[in-house]
Order: sequence, then C-alpha cells, then structure tokens
Amino acid sequence: MTIQIEVTMTAPVLEFPIVWAEPDDADVTWERDDMHMPFALSPLSIDYVRVLIDGMRYGRDKVGNPWRWHVRFLNGYVYMAARETRPVPDEAAAIAAIAEMQRALVPTALDYWNDRALPELRATRDWFRSLDVEGGSLVSLADVWAEAWARAERAWQIHFLAIRGPYQVADDLADLYEIVVPDAPPGEALRLIQGRATELLDVDRAINELAGMVASDPRLRAAFQGGTPSRDELAELSEAAGLLAALDTFLDEHGHLGGSFDDLAFPSWADEPAMVLEDVARRLLSEGPSSAARLQALRAEADTLAGSVRERLSRDPEGLIRFERLLTDARSVGPLTEIHNYWIDRLIHALVRSFALRIGARLAGADVIDAPADVLYLDRTEVGDLLRGPADRRAAIVERRAEHERQKRLDAPYRVGRAPEAPSEPDRFDGARFEPDVDGTLRGTGASPGTVMGIARIVLGPADFAMVRPGDIIVAPSSNPSWIPLFTFAGGVLTNTGGVACHAAVVAREFGLPAVVGLGDATVRIPDGAMVEFDGTTGRVRIL
Repeated sequence: MTIQIEVTMTAPVLEFPIVWAEPDDADVTWERDDMHMPFALSPLSIDYVRVLIDGMRYGRDKVGNPWRWHVRFLNGYVYMAARETRPVPDEAAAIAAIAEMQRALVPTALDYWNDRALPELRATRDWFRSLDVEGGSLVSLADVWAEAWARAERAWQIHFLAIRGPYQVADDLADLYEIVVPDAPPGEALRLIQGRATELLDVDRAINELAGMVASDPRLRAAFQGGTPSRDELAELSEAAGLLAALDTFLDEHGHLGGSFDDLAFPSWADEPAMVLEDVARRLLSEGPSSAARLQALRAEADTLAGSVRERLSRDPEGLIRFERLLTDARSVGPLTEIHNYWIDRLIHALVRSFALRIGARLAGADVIDAPADVLYLDRTEVGDLLRGPADRRAAIVERRAEHERQKRLDAPYRVGRAPEAPSEPDRFDGARFEPDVDGTLRGTGASPGTVMGIARIVLGPADFAMVRPGDIIVAPSSNPSWIPLFTFAGGVLTNTGGVACHAAVVAREFGLPAVVGLGDATVRIPDGAMVEFDGTTGRVRIL
C-alpha cells in the first residue's frame, strides 16, 4: 500500500517530494545514509542495498539487539531509522546487554574470521568467477541469478556478525584510554591499533611494485610521461609484457577494489584497469615513504602511545591488567573493522556488479535492453522474469534513466519525517555533526593527526581521482579501501560523514594521512581549488 502524505522537512530542500510507504512513516525520524550511498540509486542498486540491510538485521538479531534498521528509498536516496522489535523498558540496560553479548564474541572473532568467514567468502568469489554467463540459454541463467543474490546476502550476514566483537573491543579500549587520558582528542585512542590492516598495506605495496617496474624501464617511463597509456597501447610495447602480466596478477588478487560506495554504478579495478594504471602514473610523480617504512613508523607511534598509558597506570595494577588485555585483543581482532570492508563490502559489490553487467549483455543480445549497463535500471525480480521470458524493456529503461538523472539533481535533506526530540547520540563510527563557527571555520571530528595546508579537491568518486595532485586535500563524501591510491600522496582528507572508527578515518590512520571526518557538507561548503588548512586533531578546517 502506498500512501501520499505531505510532510514538513527538518531542513530546507529543493523540491524533494515524499511518498511514504507506510501510514506512520511520517511520524518517524529518518536519516539519510550519506556515508555508504551518498547519491541517488538506480533500481538494481536499491535491491542491492536491501540485501545489505538484511545482513545488518541478521547481525543485530544475533546479539539480541531490539532495534531493527528500517530503510526507505525516497527519490532514490537511502533513509534509515532504528525501530524497536519489542518493548524496551530500560534503554540503557538493553544497550549494556548488547555490549556484553558482543564482548563474548571477542575471544573467537579471529578464529571465526579465519576458519569460517574467509573460506566462505573465497568460495563465493570462486563461484562467481566460474560462471559461464555467455553460454547456455537465458532461462538457464534465471536460477543462477537467484543464487547470486542469495550468496550476496549470505556475505552481508557474515559481515554484520564478524564485526561485532572487533568494533566492541575497539570501543572498550578507546573508552578506557579516554578515562586514563581525559583530555585525549577523539581519534587518539584508536591509534593504539594502527598499522595492522595488512590487506590495505599489501595493496599499496603491490601498486608500488607496478610503479617500480615502469620507473626502471626508460621506454615504459616515456610511455607514461605523455599521459596514462591504455592497456591496449601498452600491449603494443614488447617491454610492457612483464608489466601487463604483473597487472593481471594484481587485478586477480585486488581487482575487486575500486567501488567508492555501495552503489552498483561504481566499477571495480577489474572492470576498469585504467584506474590502476592512472595510479601508477601518479606515483611516478611523487616519492613517498615505502610501505615498509610507513608500517614501521605507524607501529612505533602506536607503541609509544601504549607506553604512555602504561606509565599513567603504573600505580593502578588492575587498570594496567585491563588495559593490556584490551590492547592485546584490539590489536588482534580490531583490524577486522577495516579488513572486512576489503573482503566483503568491496568484494561482493564488485562480484555482483560484474555479474549483473554480464547478464545485461545477454539481455541486450536478446533485444530486451540496448546496452549491458541498462540492467542497472531493472530491479532484481524483473531481471529474473526477463531471463525466463524475454520482453522488450527499452522504453522503460529510457524513462528510468531520465528519472534517475532528475533524482541525482535533487537536494536530498539529511533528515526527513518527524524532527528528532533530541540530538542523536553520536558514536565512534558515525560521529557528531557540528555547525560552522561564526567566522566560517568548519568543525568535524579529528580522526588522524597532523596540521596541513593544501589545495582542496572535491572528489565524488574515481572519475575525480585524476584531479588530485601530490599534497592536495581530498574533500569527499566518505572513503574506503578503494581510495588507497589517493591516500599515499595526498596532503590530507576531509569527509562529510563519519567518526573516528569509520572507514575513512581508519584508512587515513593506516597511511599516516591527516584527516577530519563528519564535516556534514564539506563537499558543498569548500570550493574546488580553494586553499584550506586543517588540524586532524582538533577537527577544525579553515578556508583561506
């Protein structure tokens, strides 16, 4: 049942009409997920987000969380609200009980990840890679299509179970640190576990090796100096055979990175290897520390910070024992708070997108749609039905593309529905939101230390990566491991969303990059090309 209800927005917007799905939706406070899905989504991407939300519900149910995330897709944008699944007479007691259940998962978190999660995720990857989409009949692919989505949902279930213990122990360590060091800036505590997201460092090291192969060969170096060559252009150079073989090996292992958000519109590196070659070209222009040197420096900083805590707790034996236990656990399983993004968020996104486009190519061949990417404008059920009974959907695709382009131009408010009775309590993942100071200084959460000045570059996705030069300040909606190519030579990063435990913050700390997150609308307030100065400790940003 669809009900049209007029609603007063909590922020001024430009023509953002709302059709509520349920009669009481207008009485709920809905917040837009501008971290993971900051732009309007196509129909198939909406179905992908539904799978993600189902995985989130699974993880919450496993730890007895009585608040279930509900999602509404308004003009293509994702809005969420947590609603009770049962009466919660004592909210504080319920939150404490959830934390205890998550702490119980900490001792087995690493074994679960290594022995169960990773083998299952690798099996899913291999299953997708083994599919013969180009052969056989369309109808034979209908069941494969259904199984692909079932496997994606299972991966997101693993995601939202695997992260429970790691996020909890990181939170507990940060809570203790902030008691021992009461004047600590927000991002400092989590530096205790930096330098341990090894998959991210492996990606950086592998790209450096590709850049090294180019730098060591005069003809290859010359090919990159005139602009980034395409793969086809490199194939014409006999000297590039080794580079292209190494690139294939890299893409086989890390090619699922590249997607900037949980939106099937964004390609992976395997889909568009040019993104990797562009990063190789950028690295030839900038000499940063080696991956090994960066890792050594990060771990030394973490150990120095831990030593300062031990000194403060030297007269509190019980507190010291608790700190050592939490530190050991957090360094063991805490890195999964980011490694899971590499193995699930990015991998499943890449697999589903690539598979969908291959199915799209078959539908285009059957005159159902014009081009493979048109499949993104069908929903999941439609695709299954069209595989079983092909029918021309080209006119509908034209209409949906036009509607999607219109939606992308809307000014989507952060909140809709009922205005909140009180400000929501920020956590370390989402962070607080601040109004700018009277002098125009922007305020966010200091996530990775360092005071820097540089030229702001508005980066809304990989299409904008080429604009960033060494020392520039990345200004983005959010980021994740797919942004590693920029983090190795940028001067700093500013994001609209997040707190000290969000993906942007963790990746920034893993690369020693100063960062401020949770600025709200930095991509709108900061002009592209403006000179900015910010402090990654205090979270203050000045436009100069």
